[in-house]
Amino acid sequence: MTDPTLARLHHAALIATLVVLCLFSAEPALDIALSSRFLDPQGVFALRGNPAITTLNDSLRWGLTAFALLAVALPVLARTLGFTPRSGLAGWHFLATVFVIGPGLIVNGILKAYAGRARPADIIEFGGTRQFTPVLQISDQCSQNCSFSSGEVAMTATFAFALLALTWPHLPKPRRWLAVAAAAALIGASLLLRVGMGRHFTSDALASVAISAFVVMGGYRLFNLGTARQQMTWQAIHSDGLALSGHLQRRFQRLAAQMRRLLPLVTAERR
Repeated sequence: MTDPTLARLHHAALIATLVVLCLFSAEPALDIALSSRFLDPQGVFALRGNPAITTLNDSLRWGLTAFALLAVALPVLARTLGFTPRSGLAGWHFLATVFVIGPGLIVNGILKAYAGRARPADIIEFGGTRQFTPVLQISDQCSQNCSFSSGEVAMTATFAFALLALTWPHLPKPRRWLAVAAAAALIGASLLLRVGMGRHFTSDALASVAISAFVVMGGYRLFNLGTARQQMTWQAIHSDGLALSGHLQRRFQRLAAQMRRLLPLVTAERR
């Protein structure tokens, strides 16, 4: 059965993506104009050398990376330990899949490796040596870890959209729009950081938001999340955390006991 809300979200995301791509394709100079807003009087990206901004950017990146690794590792640990989470495995499989496919495979594995778009700080218009490349055009101005599209924004958007998808039925109705506003603010902050530091054009960041949205909606359908997320309550996740830590502790205790039994034998052989 088709979820009417998901269908509307698909249509809205598709229309928004087409509008953005058509706008930046028809007016390539818009990317340069938006990035130039973040230049200081010396023509340098003002946020790039700011220690507080750098710390904030790094904290966001490593925090989201840790969350993504946890989402990928938890189903593997559960299977290895023979542990069945109360929160169900479908929600964790969903999280692992959207992070691996969106930011991992599509953005970092394909687009950033082969698009060849130079970063804003590296183009001639902003004091660099590379040529500017309009969005959606393949270029040879960058050989690896290129500007299109933004890995950090993809991670942030995937995190925000995935959490909204998982927690939506558990949120009281008055708080749902607050959750949407918080997600939009987080994605917007990530976008401003990347553009303001001269690491990405606005179209790079918006493309990553679109990719993340479509991957999350695809994952929603793939894992039948409308049903599976009913299990993924905060209480169930807390219970799973305690149970998983207990499983790991018992495993380490058995391993330590085996090591203590083997140590005298190894010491005797060396004598």
